[in-house]
Amino acid sequence: MIHSFISAAVLLAATATLAFLAASAHAGPAGRWTQITRAHNGAASNLGLARAKNGALHVFWAGPARAPFPTITDTQVSAAGVVGGKSPVVSGWDSVHVPAAVAAPDGSIHVLISGQKVNSNTDPLSGLNEAVGPGGWSLGAHAFGTYQITVPSSADIGVAMLKTGELVSAWRTATTMLVQAGVDPSAQPQNITPPGLGTAPVIAVDQRSGDAIVAYSHVADGIGFFRRVLPSLGAPQAMPQAKVQAPTIAARAGGGVFSAYAVDGTSVRLLRFGGPAQAVPVPKGAQVLVAGLAAGPEGRLWIFYGNAQQTFVTRTSKAVSGFEPVQTFTSPPGTVQYFRLEGEGSAGPLDLFADVTVDGATKDGSYQTHVFPALSLRVAKTGTRLTVRVVDAGDPVAGARVTGLPGGARTTDATGSVAVTLTAGQKGGFALTAAKAGYLPAKGRASS
Repeated sequence: MIHSFISAAVLLAATATLAFLAASAHAGPAGRWTQITRAHNGAASNLGLARAKNGALHVFWAGPARAPFPTITDTQVSAAGVVGGKSPVVSGWDSVHVPAAVAAPDGSIHVLISGQKVNSNTDPLSGLNEAVGPGGWSLGAHAFGTYQITVPSSADIGVAMLKTGELVSAWRTATTMLVQAGVDPSAQPQNITPPGLGTAPVIAVDQRSGDAIVAYSHVADGIGFFRRVLPSLGAPQAMPQAKVQAPTIAARAGGGVFSAYAVDGTSVRLLRFGGPAQAVPVPKGAQVLVAGLAAGPEGRLWIFYGNAQQTFVTRTSKAVSGFEPVQTFTSPPGTVQYFRLEGEGSAGPLDLFADVTVDGATKDGSYQTHVFPALSLRVAKTGTRLTVRVVDAGDPVAGARVTGLPGGARTTDATGSVAVTLTAGQKGGFALTAAKAGYLPAKGRASS
């Protein structure tokens, strides 16, 4: 079981006789971790994630157990966060590596698979393959990414969708780091190998500018870097204080490409490509081994971090200027090693995946849980007028139902507020709750 603990925030009203205390959102019912894979990929990505137009999340992974893997499996998670059935994308191959995935505007999902179907130098599928679905998966006749430079049949790969509708991918082989637009087998990948080699590249496309940005870790010293790779190749930009084995990256709706990473085991930074880093709230005394992020709706970003015992989640405001209350969960039961967190939050709630070691056997792998965003209450009083404001990381929330008010429940307006006038005799404390579908409720108290 997951138990969530959220610290209370206190707001004092400008009045001599009353002080109103507003508590942050309570987590509500505990969640539960569900195992998806039976193996893991260490610090590098363990999953390909893509959300379909019907709201279901497709989770792609290499299995069924330990490497070498013969199968890429698609496990579906419903919009409500329930793990459902699984089906093969490819099976019976000589070897496949951890896949990457992206959803296209037309509703199709594109899965990139690094592998080979048969153990032969003449195998036309030895390299990077694009599978297109869902509802049956179609493969091209030939792998791409192999022209002249390399045969990426065991590569860590990242993928994104350009504004033109063309795929762009980045991957690393033994000696090179490469990027390619499209899936043409005859096209030559671009060599973007930095001095000293980079590893674990991931890629995202800025939703405003259309620029493709890669994040990677420098092999020699583990420092994280950003680099623009399209439409032109820019200079590498170091991430301040970032020592990461495998960075994460997310393109924010409305513009900007971001990464989140742990610093010194005690703090988390959120960094925009080309911009300054900002601190992410971390509970006092919390140990932070890994951190990651995922794009949410309306320009928000989900940020998650933690250790083998605890996992923490928060979400930003629309302008990435504030944060929701931090939610705290116990990590998957029995975790002894905590490698990586991955997530997909574009539909509102976050499907979060922890890649962990439990028993060194069948319980190792990626585990999923479903996290709702958290409301907060702000309460103030001027004279006899009591105002309750419901916010999401500081942004007003319209349509939230506030109960516990004198005179009965009210619904917040476009400013996220409800107001009531207290009458003589309406004294004492008011236990308040704000709730809206898709959120964890917020609880607070107005007291004299």
